[in-house]
Amino acid sequence: LDGKLQMKNMHQAIYELLKDKKRGFILDAACGKGELGGALEKAGHQVFYMDKYDQPQDTGHFVKANLNDFLPYKDEKFDFVACAESLQYLENHEKLFREFRRVLKTGGSLIISFPNVLTVSSRLYFLRRGYFQHFKPFRTKQNKEWDHFIYNIPSFVEVFELIRKNSFELRDVIALDIKLKNLLLYPFLKTLYLPELIFDKNKNMGKTEMIKRLASRGLLTGNRLVISCVKVNNL
Repeated sequence: LDGKLQMKNMHQAIYELLKDKKRGFILDAACGKGELGGALEKAGHQVFYMDKYDQPQDTGHFVKANLNDFLPYKDEKFDFVACAESLQYLENHEKLFREFRRVLKTGGSLIISFPNVLTVSSRLYFLRRGYFQHFKPFRTKQNKEWDHFIYNIPSFVEVFELIRKNSFELRDVIALDIKLKNLLLYPFLKTLYLPELIFDKNKNMGKTEMIKRLASRGLLTGNRLVISCVKVNNL
């Protein structure tokens, strides 16, 4: 099978955002087996792979490293950074975003994917239980593959703020894994945002944009998000 066909849907979404970009250096942070990076190499990009647990085959640009530490790369080395499904396992998101900003060139793109805990059904689950469904403080079944990890799942609100604080400009928010139960409940929750959108007198553009995103169909129905942003300047 072609490498692109073997990718998971979040990798496919990241690939679609990057495949036609001007060719450059890409950091595939937490690359896993390298499905995404391999497809991007075939598209003409030069990919640098980094992971703590897995290693792609047949690549000379692999570094075994931990995203909880400082990234082992020079300042402004990369045109693009991709990080799929890793934020929920990391200790310090603020440090990580600072490192992403450091290794990206001005005008470079950061693309991340992570589980969306702000769907309608996820919020209702949290309201009843006090924790999110897929990030439980205990397990009903033991010895699952990822049991030894401490989950630290950020919401879109936290990621939105990290983007703003680190001088990134938000470009794309793509919702994946849209569920029927979320679609059915979506109109009800969206109405709760309408008064704030209509009567907000402060007209704080950052706040208004975030609320519009929070009230969007994608954010309220998609179980996974892919977000792209651009580094607009150095701090």
